[in-house]
Amino acid sequence: MTTRPIRGNPGRPSGAGKDQVRSDLLHAARGHFLSRDFKAVSVKQIAESAGVNGAMVNYYFGSKQGLYLAMVDGMLSEVEANLRAPDPGTKINLADFSDSYCQLLVQNPWWPNFIVREVLFSEGEIREAVIKKFSDVMGALLIEYAKQEIADGHFRSDLDPRLTIISFISMTIFPFLARPVMEKVFQLEFNESTAGHIAAHNIRVFMHGVAARKHSGEET
Repeated sequence: MTTRPIRGNPGRPSGAGKDQVRSDLLHAARGHFLSRDFKAVSVKQIAESAGVNGAMVNYYFGSKQGLYLAMVDGMLSEVEANLRAPDPGTKINLADFSDSYCQLLVQNPWWPNFIVREVLFSEGEIREAVIKKFSDVMGALLIEYAKQEIADGHFRSDLDPRLTIISFISMTIFPFLARPVMEKVFQLEFNESTAGHIAAHNIRVFMHGVAARKHSGEET
């Protein structure tokens, strides 16, 4: 983590400087929180990395927890931008989302491990806040998509929308969560090309299954 020199003026920033200070704090927070537990990171460490006075954390975010949650919001906004359809009346394109999300994961390999760490091993308000924010973005939109596809007859009517989306998310995230195993055992080199291949493969399996289709007239 690179530490920036603390700026000379300790007062509250104004004008364009306000946005820059806030952005610097969020950037510094991401560098610290993604590699270490919430409790292990201090306001002083974040402020020093951002090159600002520690009081700026309280000024912009109210507390270390406020900064942390703002950072999570920013990361989930990146995911949501890939998930939402470009026009309000347009349905989610699952293939586009799969590709965008896999690209996001290969560019940000810390993301799956961060979610696992914060959901499984954190506790209290932080854990609940991360779960809520994740479910509001990923869960709500994708489950609604599955329900609509079932209602429109594009997905089988016997499917549970919740389990359908769990299967899809699992297929998408697991290769990146287990990246060291995938690289060693299956000789996968994680780059943009591999991410695109994984995304396209997942869509084919998710939409069409793995069983070979029998030709008409062939016994079942």
